[in-house]
Amino acid sequence: MTTIISKRHPLKFYFSLTFGTLFLVGLGTLLLFASIDILQKEQPATKEYFMPVFSLALYMLAFGMLFTYWKNSPKITLDKQSIRIGDEAFYLKEIKDIALTGKMPFKFIITFPMEATAILFNNGTEKILFDDMYSNSSDIKLFLEQVVLKKQDFKPSITNKTSEHSIRFENEEIFKGNQFTSLRGISLWGLIGFFAFMLVTKWQSPPLGLLIFFGAFGAFWFVLHSWLMHFFGLTTDYLVVRNHNFIWKVKPYRLKDIKEVVFETQGKQPNCMRVITKDFKNKLYPAGTLRDKTWLDLKDKLEAKGVTVRNECI
Repeated sequence: MTTIISKRHPLKFYFSLTFGTLFLVGLGTLLLFASIDILQKEQPATKEYFMPVFSLALYMLAFGMLFTYWKNSPKITLDKQSIRIGDEAFYLKEIKDIALTGKMPFKFIITFPMEATAILFNNGTEKILFDDMYSNSSDIKLFLEQVVLKKQDFKPSITNKTSEHSIRFENEEIFKGNQFTSLRGISLWGLIGFFAFMLVTKWQSPPLGLLIFFGAFGAFWFVLHSWLMHFFGLTTDYLVVRNHNFIWKVKPYRLKDIKEVVFETQGKQPNCMRVITKDFKNKLYPAGTLRDKTWLDLKDKLEAKGVTVRNECI
């Protein structure tokens, strides 16, 4: 009998939780030691008495982050008869409804939407399983779809990978913007150009340490902003993801393998495309150079080819 056991994501769960907690605890500790030194003065200002309170608030945020992440990522065990979520167990026949895709509220300080699976049981209990918390969330979704919704035996997904050679002779319609007139492109090349100008005009023989710093920061700035500048192509049978600066990065998706395309935005990121395939694997592609008109044109073309598009930001 097939049993699916959830695995917490090494980056999106463990790394994010560890980095965030250590950052908040470290900042709170620095603030606490600084406030102790300041309050030892003979007549500290009134506002300086609030520094220990801010330090305590940071410690509470760190604890809250630990609690929230663990609460929203319970261990999940699935077999043909039952599902166990944390300490609670349910028979699969008690499931009333399932939403396998869609945004659900993830609550931490503020509530923000995150892709998730929602399960409603006959007794009114609702469980939300957030995709990013697990590295095998696609297997969990596929199991629920096949065993619960379709009443079939579970079969692990076997996806035929596509390469750029698949679209070599395809007639491709491109949906992109101009990176040099977009906010991301101006931020990228403007700062790099400023650094280059300063190095050329201000220093005849720049110190080696300065060159290393500018080189390392410039590389980081280039990679970060380039990742935010994808664009897309559409052929008769494929959706193609490309990148303005990483020209070797080409990811084709067969249209028949796509379950859903989502237009979304997260925090300070530009508008993004999330591609969800029929085996419930998904990938996010920020595309900071596309204008709203281009996004809507792409939406119309995808829907005309039978692809479901969920527009959450345009």
